Amino acid sequence: MDKRTACCKQEGRSPPPPPIRLAMRLLKPLTHGPIARLWGALSLSAVGDQLHQMALVWLAVGLVGADTGYVAAADTLALMVVALLAGAWVERWDHGGVMMAADLARAALAVVPVLAALTGHLTLWTLVVPSVALSALSGLFDPALQASLPRLVTDRGLLAATNALFDGTLRLARLVGPTLAGALATFMPAVALMGVNGLSFLASACAVFSIRPRLADPTPPAVRRGGASENLAARLLAGWRLVRREPPFPYLLWRAGLTGGLWTLAIWLSLPLLVRQQGVAGFGLGGLSALALLFSAYGAGNLVSNLMVGSLPPGGALTRRPLSLVVAGDVMVGGGFILLALATRVPAPWTLGVMAAAAAITATGGPLAQIPVTTLRQTRFSGGEIAAVFRLFMVLDCLGTLVAMTLAPTLLSILPTALVMGLAGAAILAMAVLFGRRAATPPLGLA
Repeated sequence: MDKRTACCKQEGRSPPPPPIRLAMRLLKPLTHGPIARLWGALSLSAVGDQLHQMALVWLAVGLVGADTGYVAAADTLALMVVALLAGAWVERWDHGGVMMAADLARAALAVVPVLAALTGHLTLWTLVVPSVALSALSGLFDPALQASLPRLVTDRGLLAATNALFDGTLRLARLVGPTLAGALATFMPAVALMGVNGLSFLASACAVFSIRPRLADPTPPAVRRGGASENLAARLLAGWRLVRREPPFPYLLWRAGLTGGLWTLAIWLSLPLLVRQQGVAGFGLGGLSALALLFSAYGAGNLVSNLMVGSLPPGGALTRRPLSLVVAGDVMVGGGFILLALATRVPAPWTLGVMAAAAAITATGGPLAQIPVTTLRQTRFSGGEIAAVFRLFMVLDCLGTLVAMTLAPTLLSILPTALVMGLAGAAILAMAVLFGRRAATPPLGLA
């Protein structure tokens, strides 16, 4: 019995129903002002990112078809290179300053395609170059955020809920962003969506500025500079040693590479191609609006799952059996991609509706797997260790995506798009099933 329930019983009042208690537990970190401000701004920024990605992938698929995979590969390569080479800067500099600078630079880059369109110079290059630069700057912002977040959480018991909230910014954006994109696409060109992204980065920069003192690293500057002076190989090796020290992180590391690449192949390339190639339509929607509906359904499934996983009580499955949740999440994602591929064979006018349902089912697996991984990473490691391990995970994720997107154009020229999506799901499902028996070993508690 928790304290709130006991108090209610002592006062003769009925305790809140379980769903309300779960929601209260998840939202409790928002009572802390700095967390609430940062979460709100990052939520807006994540919605802007979704608008940008929707516009980019739709315009690129229309221009070069399956070769859009090379665009995604270039984005990923930029992110990986910056995450590796700029890691020393992130560890040496003030994390709040790094995040602000990245946000302001991204705000300027986001409007470049809009200006190009207004002057009649919108080409594939004016789409790709700013997109690559935006991805590169994420390689600075994301590790700084991951390293700073635990310093905002004064109660370690709220760390899992806080992780769920910040993971939920992406999940919420996957619902709100595509829905907004579909509505805006009915009366404005796709490239105009990118301008909104620039405004969202400005909001994020303002929020970071307001809480910058709380993001300061207490580690003495001399110590940070000493650790940051190591070369790239030494920093990666240090991250690998940390990962090897804490099972099951070796598995979680290579899993990140495999699932990251296959997920991007299925969602960000195969799905838009299917909508264009098959002319998927329904409910009066077609083209970008139909694609937006599918991404909105995916976002809805993401958000519901995020709320449920983030509301799990301390000491429950999230603490005692985190690997079981990771495996279950991968089963949902892999099986969901197979369902989504099969849904393309449903006859019209039901195709779009069935695909949307399959997308929502697929999406439930993301938070189920990701929140336990994030919480494990932030509780098994501390301070600069978190940034080092996060960077290593980012590198593996990027490598997986880079390989998948580089091979995608060739693969899609040989096999039907729906089959490629189904095979991606089957690979994720097989990995989860093969690892399932290891997850059934004695409970793995959080430190």
